[in-house]
Amino acid sequence: MLGYTAAEVVDKITPADISDPQEVVTRAKALSIELGTTITPGFEALVFKASRGIEDIYELTYIRKDGSRFPAVVSVTALRDDQDAIIGYLLIGTDNTARKQAEEDLLKAGPCRMRFSIAPTSPVSPPTKRASFKSSMSAPSAC
Repeated sequence: MLGYTAAEVVDKITPADISDPQEVVTRAKALSIELGTTITPGFEALVFKASRGIEDIYELTYIRKDGSRFPAVVSVTALRDDQDAIIGYLLIGTDNTARKQAEEDLLKAGPCRMRFSIAPTSPVSPPTKRASFKSSMSAPSAC
């Protein structure tokens, strides 16, 4: 997804190094305000909540080895040993390009978005019988 080999990243970079630097700074500022403590931009800003047992899922831009960028949804979990000490973090980044494109397409469509409906084509009673349904997609008549 990012174009790196394991040898290029293991023990050499952190997730902050593959994230948009300005977004990491913005996240640190927002968390500092939200949590009432100073949070340093960088890796700490990406794992701070998880390190305190707070669920953390956020969006940011990842940067591939070739310099191209893509939107990602990141879920962070602190990994702990038997004594509850943090031994690492699991960050799962998911490419969010398709969802962002769909959102943009809906915004561009405005009031002419497609409508989807499901309607019964036969009566539902008695309760032991199953109703059949048909689905249809249509654009509002004003389009």
